[in-house]
Amino acid sequence: AADPRAALALGEQLALRGDAARKVPACAACHGRALTGVQPAIPGLLGLPRDYLKGQLGAWANGQRRAHAPDCMADIAKRLNPMDVSAVAAWLSSRPVPQRDRRAD
Repeated sequence: AADPRAALALGEQLALRGDAARKVPACAACHGRALTGVQPAIPGLLGLPRDYLKGQLGAWANGQRRAHAPDCMADIAKRLNPMDVSAVAAWLSSRPVPQRDRRAD
């Protein structure tokens, strides 16, 4: 079995710093530094269940979810392998939701 601490470290890396070598931006680059979303339409990522996050990333990767061009999330999700998806979903779902859960402007 994979080391849960290593998986959480990978998830934190992807969420906060991304992976420039694979052209994967940090989640925080678009979803806000606090990961609580950005107005008007970028959702927050904290407080969501791990399996929901994994399902959404899978839906972006396989084309079940789409957005108007440029479909950034589809491009990003296709660059993530199953270990990345599990790691980032585990890390995000383990984070507390800030007291003032507000989207950034």
